[in-house]
Amino acid sequence: MSYTIHEVAEKMGISTYSIRYYHEHGMLPFVQRDENNNRVFEDSDLEWLNIIVCLRATGMSIARIKHYLALAQDGDDTVPERYEMMKEQQAQTLQEIKDLQQHLATINFKVAHYAALMENHEPDSFIPSDLQRKTAVNH
Repeated sequence: MSYTIHEVAEKMGISTYSIRYYHEHGMLPFVQRDENNNRVFEDSDLEWLNIIVCLRATGMSIARIKHYLALAQDGDDTVPERYEMMKEQQAQTLQEIKDLQQHLATINFKVAHYAALMENHEPDSFIPSDLQRKTAVNH
């Protein structure tokens, strides 16, 4: 099945600008052009794009993604290096998830705190120390 750049953007949830950028920088090497010079994407191009989007979303640099994609095109001899790259990305992503879970726990605490205040019609007694000092000085 073939897709236009706009169909790909909608399907993948990314901008046409990003798709053009990836294509112009050699990251979508198999994308063809039609008689009007418009990009024509196949399902296999969407698979490549999905990998690119995933790696970018998890913090991999464009240079590393390009290196990874080059390795993938070089064949099975590069599997060990690609494996190591994915292991590194996995570890980094797991750490980011752990960090986000800690942040979410703080946010969840604050949501519960404010819900209880509203439910019980109580004033907020939790004031950071700097704010508490400013409030005391101003009154």
